[in-house]
Amino acid sequence: MTEDDAPRPANLPPGYDEDAPYADVDLEAFPEWWRRNVEEFQHHEMRPYRPPRLSDGTVTTELIKRLESTHDVDIRIRAVDPQEGGAWEILVDGEAVDSVARTRTEAGNTRYEITAAAFEAAVTDAVSE
Repeated sequence: MTEDDAPRPANLPPGYDEDAPYADVDLEAFPEWWRRNVEEFQHHEMRPYRPPRLSDGTVTTELIKRLESTHDVDIRIRAVDPQEGGAWEILVDGEAVDSVARTRTEAGNTRYEITAAAFEAAVTDAVSE
């Protein structure tokens, strides 16, 4: 277990986060969907919102929106088996085009174990067929 994934003490107050990622940040600098999630998490006293990312740090939402616009398709990442460690897949217009591992870090991040280049290649190959 890494330092990032170390268990959190149970006595921390609701919404507490050691990093406070939005403390000195202008939320207007973020896309609307990101701001909405930050505010929703704060409203419910949850730990700060951190968007899902790929293994290279790419934010999935931005990449998916760009690819959907470029190729005029619908892209989803869906659980095949929702159990811990279960299989996930990338769908393009409802068709599975690749499988991907998903981890949930102790910091609250969802991370898909694929790079942006590999994700984009899977989508591009699917729409080229």
